[in-house]
Amino acid sequence: MGYRDMHLKLSKNQAVGADANSTDHIDTGLTIPGWERGMPAAIIVNCEVACGGTTGIEFIVCHKVTEPTVNDANLVTVEVPTAQIVAGWELVIPLPTGIPLLQMVRLYYGLINGNETNGTFSAYFTPILGPIGV
Repeated sequence: MGYRDMHLKLSKNQAVGADANSTDHIDTGLTIPGWERGMPAAIIVNCEVACGGTTGIEFIVCHKVTEPTVNDANLVTVEVPTAQIVAGWELVIPLPTGIPLLQMVRLYYGLINGNETNGTFSAYFTPILGPIGV
């Protein structure tokens, strides 16, 4: 788990019943803030309520100079089968290095084959403070 700063949250207990943007996005106030020159970063996604009703979820990190949504310079897409997404489950999505991140960053939840019935998520941006998975 990364360092959680609530000013860097993208979702807090967000119920996902259809394809959706995260409730919040991060706005640095700078067109090209230079995030990629600092410490490696990631989006951390926590499942608060287990999923059902769809075969999986795509977690898509997108960025843009204005408020982003899906297909606005998608940085990373991670597909996860619903069977793995249970309460307490955590996903670490490392952001690619060497790509200039733009002013605003958002997470997009895309449902795969069906309608979500329960999934609730919290997500936030954080620096990666150590090796992933250790």
